[in-house]
Amino acid sequence: MLLSTYRLQPMKFYEIRNNLDYFIELGITHLYLSPVLKARPGSTHGYDVADYNVINDELGGEDEYRKLIDEAKSKGLGIIQDIVPNHMAVHHTNWRLMDVLKKGKNSKYYNYFDFYEEEEKIRIPILGDKNFKITYINNEPYLDYHGNLFPINEEGRKYLNDLNKLLNTQYYELVNWKEYPSYRRFFAVNELIAVRQELDWVFEDSHLKILSFNVDGYRIDHIDGLFKPEEYLRRLRNKIGNRYIFVEKILSIDEKLRWDFINGTTGYDFLNYSNLLFAVNEDKMTEIYRSILDIDLDKLIIETKKKIVDTLFKHDIERISKILGVDYEEVKEFLSCLKVYRTYITENDFQDEEIIRNCSKKVYESMKKNVTAFMKLQQYMPAVFAKAYEDTVLFIYNRLISLNEVGSNLHYYSIPCDKFHEFNIRRVGTLSFNATSTHDTKFSEDVRMRISSISEIPDEWAKKVNEWHNILSPNIDKNDEYRLYQTIVGSFEGFNDEYKERLKTHMIKALREAKVHSDWVNVNSEYEKKITALIDKMFNDEKFKESFLGFERKIDEMGKVKSLSLVALKVTSPGVADFYQGLENFRYLLTDPDNRRPVVFSELPKKYEEKLFNNGKIKAYVTKVLLNLRKNMGDFFIKSEYKPLKLQRGLCGFMRGDSVLVILKTLNRDYEVEIKDEYIDVITGETVRSKVKVERLPLILIK
Repeated sequence: MLLSTYRLQPMKFYEIRNNLDYFIELGITHLYLSPVLKARPGSTHGYDVADYNVINDELGGEDEYRKLIDEAKSKGLGIIQDIVPNHMAVHHTNWRLMDVLKKGKNSKYYNYFDFYEEEEKIRIPILGDKNFKITYINNEPYLDYHGNLFPINEEGRKYLNDLNKLLNTQYYELVNWKEYPSYRRFFAVNELIAVRQELDWVFEDSHLKILSFNVDGYRIDHIDGLFKPEEYLRRLRNKIGNRYIFVEKILSIDEKLRWDFINGTTGYDFLNYSNLLFAVNEDKMTEIYRSILDIDLDKLIIETKKKIVDTLFKHDIERISKILGVDYEEVKEFLSCLKVYRTYITENDFQDEEIIRNCSKKVYESMKKNVTAFMKLQQYMPAVFAKAYEDTVLFIYNRLISLNEVGSNLHYYSIPCDKFHEFNIRRVGTLSFNATSTHDTKFSEDVRMRISSISEIPDEWAKKVNEWHNILSPNIDKNDEYRLYQTIVGSFEGFNDEYKERLKTHMIKALREAKVHSDWVNVNSEYEKKITALIDKMFNDEKFKESFLGFERKIDEMGKVKSLSLVALKVTSPGVADFYQGLENFRYLLTDPDNRRPVVFSELPKKYEEKLFNNGKIKAYVTKVLLNLRKNMGDFFIKSEYKPLKLQRGLCGFMRGDSVLVILKTLNRDYEVEIKDEYIDVITGETVRSKVKVERLPLILIK
């Protein structure tokens, strides 16, 4: 029975097998594995699939994968497997793509990939210089560009001593890395070429291997990139029968999943609803931020979308605009207007037409005339939305950066517990994940809970920001300075060199994503050096460290209380309790790749003791106790009635059925609550009745 998942980043299969008993003791029912098919060599994530027919040898290969599945099942652990239908790696280990590059449109795999057919050659943006050489593998000549190998067709083999002529005779053209490719990509990543899953034979070929294993279900990566998401999911459902299907799908506030024949999403909606419970004092925090950056959020989002279209996707959108018969500027305005991640118009489904009409009547009229072209445009909607909002705006608008998460809506600063209850009631009986951290989140949940704690003491925070500014005299944009202060408060792990380098790497990434003073294409090294120099100064200035540490100790304690409340919330709410690797412990992770840091699976606490707060093991203990409670009660927390409780501000509570009472703190104050019956506190083991105190721990009471 699927009750909880534990998300593992790429890890050798034998290492996972060696820790199966740990996951069982923790109370997990299903492991949730990152992609396991052969990926680009050295891949740290597996989403750059190179071969759909081979299990990744770097993880252990097919025999080891089967051993993992069999051994997990023998111990009562299921497997949810992540699969990547939308894109593959542009790499010489992708033999299907190499066949196309060698044979052009004569290759049987030409239509496997989403090429722009009107282009004479396949354009691959990769060049930074022109240092080519010829390399032989098994007596076959390849064009070698800094270790990137490209096949040479029969005509080109006549000119192995004349690189210019050789290049001119190929079916592909290698161009500067800043130029546009002649194929659809994953977002704006030139190294990931899109796959045409709408073709039956492509679906069959790309799923034959991964669907052949005895796993319990699948997580579908980037479902919104596909030409026909629903058709793909129905085909998958027909193929796998009753096994689970979960989609990576961003749902906006109050948006509902439209496919009732799958099991749910990977839980960004839960992440954001729960996240909004822990921020307070909106007016004060907004006032503080306006003294640093006074900006119109709506205008920022719209202008950023336009900028992203003009820079990252200009060639793609110009092309589709011509096919659609609508001016490029009109299509750009349309994409910048959309408030949803994507629409789902097909030849037979026009339920989203009102959204389209409201943003552009011209695009709407063209859509009615040329549905196929509009369906192609829909594949770019999530790319524009994500690159503009998630990867730009969320790094610019720094009012309270714990709110700046994937799937968030920055117009929402907080929600009352009643709003969260409404969300939970809708999910009773469903299996969508209750996620709080993923490999795509900007910060791990423990970082966010610390940063949200700042909002409880805004006056003290404002005083500290001013004090640190005066101590450090930063020579950078005040908005970047404000983000840095929030980031170090949220992620602090000591004034040591390892953490300092992690913080520097993160802040440089944040600067480039914001695209204000630097970006990935046009790096502003001088400005970036100012940021890293400021971080060095923070780690060396004794006056700053003394001021910072006193504040940090307070925030750390407050953040831990919120983190424990969040654990209780996701385990006792309807849905599947989803844990990202290592986050059964307090773990302060920054944006990818920092959040893929290896995990050491240490011994879990055996019993409740007060010292668990001091040694940092309390989160692991609470997680273990609650997950095992959930496992022992079967599908009780998924299906049982959800009854909200009316409690004072700062508390959130509900009953599950007639036997489990959940009360947790969203604010760091001590409370006393009256209860009618006698209960057992499942965390401490104590019997409680009449009045009960809510202090550092959430209350999970069972009759």
